[in-house]
Amino acid sequence: MPDPSQFRHYQIVQDADGNNVELVRNAEQVAVLAFDTQRLEYVHCHVLLEPLANRGAFEDTCRKIQRGGHPAMARMIEHGEDEGNPFYITSNVDGESLRTYLTRLTDMPCWLAVMLACRSLETAVAVAERGDFLTDQPLENFRVVQTGPQAVQVLAADFRVLDNGSAKKRALKSGFEKQAKFLKTFLMEQAGGNVTLPDHPVPAPEFMELLGACLSNAGPGVTVAIRDLKNQLLKLSPEHLSGEIPTAQKPRALLAPLLASYQDVARGVVNLVRIQSQRLDMANPYSMRGTLTKAGRAVLIEQVPPARVCAAQVLSADQAALKLTKKRENTALITLALVNEAEGITCLAEEVAEGISLADLLKERRSIEVQEAYLVLAGLDTALSQLDASNLPIAKLRLEDIFLLTGLPREDARCAKLLVSKLNEWPAFNLVVRAHPTLASMAGRGTDPAVLLPQVAVKSDSLWHGGWLAALTKLLIGIESPVGVQAEPSGTARERETIARLLDDEIAKVFDTKPSTRSDFLGRYARVVQHHDLVKPTTEPLVTADMDRIQPKPRTKAVSSPKNGTKSVSAPLNRDAVPPAAGALTSGSIVTSPETNSIGFAELLFRSGGGEPEPPAGSPDWAKAAAGAPPTLPEHLLPADEVPKWLKTFVFIGGSMILGAFCAHLSGKALWLKKQAEIPKATSTSAEVSMPKAAPKPSPAPSLPKAIPVPDDVPLTPPAETPTKGPGMSLSLPKGATGLREQLGAEPPK
Repeated sequence: MPDPSQFRHYQIVQDADGNNVELVRNAEQVAVLAFDTQRLEYVHCHVLLEPLANRGAFEDTCRKIQRGGHPAMARMIEHGEDEGNPFYITSNVDGESLRTYLTRLTDMPCWLAVMLACRSLETAVAVAERGDFLTDQPLENFRVVQTGPQAVQVLAADFRVLDNGSAKKRALKSGFEKQAKFLKTFLMEQAGGNVTLPDHPVPAPEFMELLGACLSNAGPGVTVAIRDLKNQLLKLSPEHLSGEIPTAQKPRALLAPLLASYQDVARGVVNLVRIQSQRLDMANPYSMRGTLTKAGRAVLIEQVPPARVCAAQVLSADQAALKLTKKRENTALITLALVNEAEGITCLAEEVAEGISLADLLKERRSIEVQEAYLVLAGLDTALSQLDASNLPIAKLRLEDIFLLTGLPREDARCAKLLVSKLNEWPAFNLVVRAHPTLASMAGRGTDPAVLLPQVAVKSDSLWHGGWLAALTKLLIGIESPVGVQAEPSGTARERETIARLLDDEIAKVFDTKPSTRSDFLGRYARVVQHHDLVKPTTEPLVTADMDRIQPKPRTKAVSSPKNGTKSVSAPLNRDAVPPAAGALTSGSIVTSPETNSIGFAELLFRSGGGEPEPPAGSPDWAKAAAGAPPTLPEHLLPADEVPKWLKTFVFIGGSMILGAFCAHLSGKALWLKKQAEIPKATSTSAEVSMPKAAPKPSPAPSLPKAIPVPDDVPLTPPAETPTKGPGMSLSLPKGATGLREQLGAEPPK
């Protein structure tokens, strides 16, 4: 068998007979399947058969496709000329063409036909919004990929890169509405005109003809009509689907015929792994679930493609990941359990991440809130730091490669409750990433945030810079939606506009080949979140071991009403609590310290060791820009102006006087204390002192500290004998009483 051909750093894929795997061959081009040895992924190499009549227009078209990436479109990786032959490289779409798929079917369920039509129209809109790049044969260039038991995607695998007059033809042709009416009428008749779609077969040839005519008339000028048609067809879809796509009607994976069978893979690891079931997950059809024989841990088994299908760099990357992920310092990387070769087949086993992937979260939630996205980004920053330090040759991270580790298997019923809850109400989670290449990743399955970024050489030490985080944020908060996910906007229009401007600015830096660092982006993002008051501080955590008893307490919030003034409404309280170690939901996977048992979300958001990073010089501050924007509330609801200066001065002087009087009173120098000292007071003692009314006013005694004035004619010390009554006073001392001199502390006369 001849060695695989090499074009630059792209290795041409061969089948079992040693022939190149051709995808397209017509009068315009030849496309073959190849493997990118730098990014470790499959690509389509398109070689044009005719020389370029207008090279500038060709390069301009390819650059526009590169700048306008979308999850429903294959990524334009590279373009140029090689020895006079123009070429361009696109990412792989792991499915069969729409025409091939519909041709081999005689009939199909009506709900599946509606789903295919809606997905095709969504992809046509994504391509048309970026320019007139739809080819003349969309059924041949749209490929079908199954992503679940009842879900499929339709992706654009090729584009029109040469001006052949089809743009003028589409602009002059106004037959889309006519073809759309035919397609809608056909599907409504098959559905019986009901809102709930009956499960009966639809003839595939007629459906293919109507869908092909509708897509051929699609273009930039009819995007509104395409959306209207899709929304009308969505009304025919049933709310709940039962069962799965029949086996004969499932789309075939593109790489499956080039790989070994599942039985061969199972025989290769029979002594190491016990395969639980050969039932495949259509979101990842190349992996089988099993259990390690010795350790008893759940793993995913898949094969490493042979040398004729992929390069030797894949096996080297898997072996390097096997060594690194077993180290304790790489806790944020999914562990590889083994890489084994037996019977000519090399297999790898990765431990199953006990958590929820970002792809599953977006499928359920469609989009998350802005403050929830920061929780993901902050945790992901730590994982990406470990990935950078590992020096593994991984160049792509999908939403399916990022997991929120909860300690619960994905099949657990409690995970279903977590999926519909906000992230700051989860008990706890850690983020882990997959740091080794898998067949699903190399085949182009899933959603890669990098499709929103240009293919340019950037000046950065990491592939996961601030621009990549900005692209990921667009997918998380619903500005750009993954394929098949209809995002719902969260937050107010002002908040989303400010965040969108920030993300666009970060991506624009990537176009200028100078992306910002992750810390700079996170700092700017945090300031925007703080400015719009999206973060609410938390109170006591509410965490129990049983998810059925998690009931967040309502929070009372004052809301202004133009009629009744202020009223109170109940809103759920955001929480970011870490559960106790005993009986927690995430017991066994996440170990937390008591110091972080009840940490507020705002504290988690804005706490950093070196303070908040400053934005780069010359970059706009979106928080300040939003602060200078005109108010959107009525004047009577705006906050009052600051306190007048005269009131501040009056309060300062009055407070100073009160404070000075208090200090003077404590020191005994107050004026009212001196006046009281001048007035004589009678002090009662244990001895009774009686004064006659006719007696003259006595003069005060010599001043002593805290002395009591005593008349001159009263003896300070009574005689030893029994006291007698004098003419001016009577003195009697009870038993056990002390004398007045002793009480005053006076010394006897000398």
